[in-house]
Amino acid sequence: MKRTKENWLFGHPEDRNEISGLRKFDGEDLHYQERKKAQQETQKKWLEEQKQEKERRRQQELEEERMYAFQTQQANRMRGLLEDELERKKREMQASTRDSNIMLNREKKDRENYELQRKLRDEDDELDHQTRIRIVPPYSNPLN
Repeated sequence: MKRTKENWLFGHPEDRNEISGLRKFDGEDLHYQERKKAQQETQKKWLEEQKQEKERRRQQELEEERMYAFQTQQANRMRGLLEDELERKKREMQASTRDSNIMLNREKKDRENYELQRKLRDEDDELDHQTRIRIVPPYSNPLN
């Protein structure tokens, strides 16, 4: 017959600490070996997890360093390209300004030369005109 109810006076037979039972003594650890083995396995498992985590972190740091170096290299390359482009545009702008200045200088000289030639021509015309006005035609006697 199965017991369904424990006697409140005696409790469960496993919990009884009687002299005749000698099953459990104070300070005695019946599951010491099993517990120690389980603790060692747990410790070993934790150690492996820590090693894996450390290796993952190391790999992640290496990858981050590699990515940072790559990003820095790309930024430096782009900066170099932009600096080269800027220098090229500066040289083109300077050449354009130089050519423009040469052309303006040439136009100014041509204009000054034209003005000088015009002034000289006007002076010559004025002299010719003055000379013609002052020339008195020889007197001819109409009675003759």
